Amino acid sequence: MSQNINSEVNTVSYTDFNNPAGQTTIQGIRGVSESENVYIAGSLLSENNLVQGLIYEGTLKANGNEGKWYVVNFPSTPTAAVINTSCYGPNNGPHGTIQIVGSYKIAASTGKAPSGNLGFYYEGAIDGSGTWVQVSPNGGNTNNVFVHSVMGGIAVGNYDVENDKNGYAFLYNTSSKECTGFKVPDSLTTTLYGIWHNGGDSYTMAGGYTSPKLGKISQAFLVDYNSKTKETSNLKSFSYKNETALSIITHFEGITVAKDNGYNMPSDWITVNGEKNGASFVSVNRNSDGSFGEANWIDIDFPDSSVTSANTVYRNNILGIYVVENSADTKTVSSFVAKVS
Repeated sequence: MSQNINSEVNTVSYTDFNNPAGQTTIQGIRGVSESENVYIAGSLLSENNLVQGLIYEGTLKANGNEGKWYVVNFPSTPTAAVINTSCYGPNNGPHGTIQIVGSYKIAASTGKAPSGNLGFYYEGAIDGSGTWVQVSPNGGNTNNVFVHSVMGGIAVGNYDVENDKNGYAFLYNTSSKECTGFKVPDSLTTTLYGIWHNGGDSYTMAGGYTSPKLGKISQAFLVDYNSKTKETSNLKSFSYKNETALSIITHFEGITVAKDNGYNMPSDWITVNGEKNGASFVSVNRNSDGSFGEANWIDIDFPDSSVTSANTVYRNNILGIYVVENSADTKTVSSFVAKVS
């Protein structure tokens, strides 16, 4: 399916993008070095409701039929049977390898298996035959761990603790295997979903947070990070359409560099009355002093869908999932690419 939505300023074209084997959830993307191809990370829900990790390498053309799909799963052991692998962020590794971050689950019948998700970092061949490492922030005292994005030797993600409603963000050094906590000042919860390596020690991170000052309102944010000094700078909050009165939740789901020293982000949001949740393509440029400017918002709404979610971004392409409600009280979930021009 492909359809264009025209406006006075922008045109958004929508195309399905799915693995032929089953329900596909796209969750991350990165351009392949020295190539027009991309890596796409996600998950595949098979007929027996088994969730497996999914990696695509190829072009963004032809609904995903011009590239190759790989099913990759965190390896099971005799004492730990992995039943769920979900790939969130791909990246270029050394010497033509790929790096992947995400989460996995162990079967409850396996000894003292944790009930929640565990985080992982992978490096090696695209077929999953390389090295898999568990990522354990907070000294392993976690209920759920999700590693969302990796670039320049640093991954970012989130975890929660049992019986604690707050969410916590962290950075993971892929070389030292060390985790460092991150929190937006005075926030109740902080999430980190995207990281972009600007070069050298400079990174820019994206996510969302809640704070007592905002009440029930959650905002997205961008912040710069120096990996040498471990200091952050230029923190800026964002709300849907730049109006806090419009949304109760605004969140950046990833980040990519854009022209003119700016960035593009996929964003999900929920209106204040809770009646609508939607997605947007967001672009932000830097001011002359290095701070972030105001955001430009372009809504993403897959035609004839009941829900559209923006999960990742590459150049001027937003990728995510959409839901179609069928007549028999069933829902179909599919992935898409939306190109903004």
